[in-house]
Amino acid sequence: MHRNGKIGTGLITLSVIICLLGTIGFTTEESVEGVPTPNVPNSVFFSDEPIQSNPLALFVTANAEVTWDRNDVFLVVADADKKAQCDGLTLIEQMGNNELCSSRDNEFEAIGDDNQAGVSWNVKSGEYFVGIGTMTEVPDDFELNIDYTVDISLSATGYFIGFIIIIIGYALTKYE
Repeated sequence: MHRNGKIGTGLITLSVIICLLGTIGFTTEESVEGVPTPNVPNSVFFSDEPIQSNPLALFVTANAEVTWDRNDVFLVVADADKKAQCDGLTLIEQMGNNELCSSRDNEFEAIGDDNQAGVSWNVKSGEYFVGIGTMTEVPDDFELNIDYTVDISLSATGYFIGFIIIIIGYALTKYE
């Protein structure tokens, strides 16, 4: 077998392995305990640090499922612009009876107001922040326990590129 044949066989093998691993996927489960919750009703307060983004969003899909232990709390995921908009609201605007930056605001990337169903979000590349808000005047507790699962698998584009690499590898093995 000549040099091109070895390279072609290597490309085919590598692509098949990556496609198989992408089909099986990878799942990670974590918990965060003792997250402080705000006591301003129906307002969102965001973390200072963004969520880890998906820099390979074109090739890999990452789906996050988040659940929490209290039914008087809602969670949201917002981009940097929405976070800045919500952080810029005054206390009077937050306490006003409007839908902006509340559990009824539809401009968030993802929103969950049911702790049993949780929040499902397709992780994208970019800066996104998690926000927490309470739905009642006085929260039941001042801490929140969060469980999350992230499922990572190969995207359709990843499979397509894997297929192209297999074709290139096959061509290299046949045309030495």
